[in-house]
Amino acid sequence: SVYYRIAYYWQERSKYDESEKYYSKCAEIRNSLLGAEHPLMGDIYSGKGWVYFRTNRFNDCKEAFQKCQDLYEKGFGKKSLITASAYYSMGAVLKWGKQYAQSQIYLQECYDIKKEKLGESHSELSSCCIILGNLNNEQGLFKKAQEYYNIGLKIAIENQEELDQAFNLYNLGDIHLKFSEYQEALEKYEQVYEIRKRILGEEDNMTITTLKCLYDTKVKLGYVDEAVEALNTYVKIIIKIFGKDNSSTSWGYWYRAILYYDIGLYTQALNDCESAYKTLGNNVLVKTIASKCHFKLDNMKTCLAEIQSYLELRAKNFTEKDLEYAQYYIFYSLYYLRTKSYAKAHDYATELSYIQKSKMTELKYHAFLAESYYLHGITYLEEKNLEKALENLELGLQQASKIYGKDTVSCAKYNTCLLYTSPSPRDS
Repeated sequence: SVYYRIAYYWQERSKYDESEKYYSKCAEIRNSLLGAEHPLMGDIYSGKGWVYFRTNRFNDCKEAFQKCQDLYEKGFGKKSLITASAYYSMGAVLKWGKQYAQSQIYLQECYDIKKEKLGESHSELSSCCIILGNLNNEQGLFKKAQEYYNIGLKIAIENQEELDQAFNLYNLGDIHLKFSEYQEALEKYEQVYEIRKRILGEEDNMTITTLKCLYDTKVKLGYVDEAVEALNTYVKIIIKIFGKDNSSTSWGYWYRAILYYDIGLYTQALNDCESAYKTLGNNVLVKTIASKCHFKLDNMKTCLAEIQSYLELRAKNFTEKDLEYAQYYIFYSLYYLRTKSYAKAHDYATELSYIQKSKMTELKYHAFLAESYYLHGITYLEEKNLEKALENLELGLQQASKIYGKDTVSCAKYNTCLLYTSPSPRDS
């Protein structure tokens, strides 16, 4: 039992090699005293299973949990609470392996046993609700996930388990985002942030993650000043934790650069990109924002240099027909349109339509195809070729309408440009 406790101690502190070593020592003693098929050997397999889970050894993990389940069922029966814990473990590993149907069976059985034995408001049901919600969330079954999170939240409130409340509220915020219910999402994230900051402290990783969610949601709601304030707080905290010249801090600069870009503060965004470069070097994600800022500021020579540098970095790992190039084909086309090199603008718009369909989802493929038509259309507009402009913009609008719906903001740019294809100023 001492070896078992030491193993668990190291497991909780992420020292998995040490943990596995002590679980093995415990197994040797229990095996010699109790026999390989004794139910208490299930504890060892359960502990080892979670070590394998944390070290990404899927097959070893599944095998260990299966052995634990067999021993518990044999020794304690299929409807016991300890067997329910084995079902939870099996459900978790199957979820990890994306074997969702089987995972649902095990996790639901665990939930049902605990509900029958402990009552529908027992605190142990909260963790079941969280993982069942996550399972459905991963499959895109958002309404079902929402049901589980709401049950988990109710249980956590009744048991005054504030951190479990925070978990369920956070997940509900995520669901609201998926439904574009931004105000509801913000309310949930604000509650989560208050709980985690008070209990865990502002420097805890979960609190910091929640702060980033607050910033993202405020951006979506157009609460620009509040979003900037939240992100500045985020950056200050990670500077306090890691110092200015640390990669974690640099990612904070990068997040803020994106926000500054989105709200049109291009110079401030470039300043944050420069800060990020100090530890991240020629990072392609930072280059993406930097090149866009230079484009907006009409620094065309620097913009082109950033684009070319980006593509050189990407060329080490991707071919020119890969999805990684798509955004930069758009950029190149816009760059050459801005500099009135219309033939090259058309060339890159065409390249965008050649991106391999197998490299992306159907939705993204049609989005890039729509963008290709749009780029051709606005280039033809600049060339005063109204007939070709009309043809391409209408094709782009058709593609975009399939994805976003015709009367959406995403289709507005096509409709706006189509106004300029009319030969009659009055019609336009």
